[in-house]
Amino acid sequence: MKFSLITILVVALAIGSESASLVKRDAPAELEKIAKYFQDLVDNLKNVEGPELVNKANAYFEQSRAQFQPMVEKLHEQLKPLSSNIEDNIKPLAASVQAQVAPLAGIVQTHVEDVLKFVADKSKAILPPQ
Repeated sequence: MKFSLITILVVALAIGSESASLVKRDAPAELEKIAKYFQDLVDNLKNVEGPELVNKANAYFEQSRAQFQPMVEKLHEQLKPLSSNIEDNIKPLAASVQAQVAPLAGIVQTHVEDVLKFVADKSKAILPPQ
């Protein structure tokens, strides 16, 4: 019994380890570039002091902006059809929800007005006349 549990545990760890290594191998190059960017940024900030830091940071950000601008534009182009598709789907849904909620809003408003009138009447009855 103990050996079978140990065997199952070892097999599970081996499968998990293999899965993790497969995930690492499938990482896109863009994510690796972004990780490298932040690692370089941290390394540069550790090595620089004072006013020199501002100049180096500005230069580094400009260099990074030039490097990442094509990637950002590519992602923007890929996401543009998705955002218009979402917008086309949400507009009818929002109109439908608004149509369903409008009568309920009127009912809630009348109930709130009735409650406020009731409270005002009861408070007048409780308070002494002025």
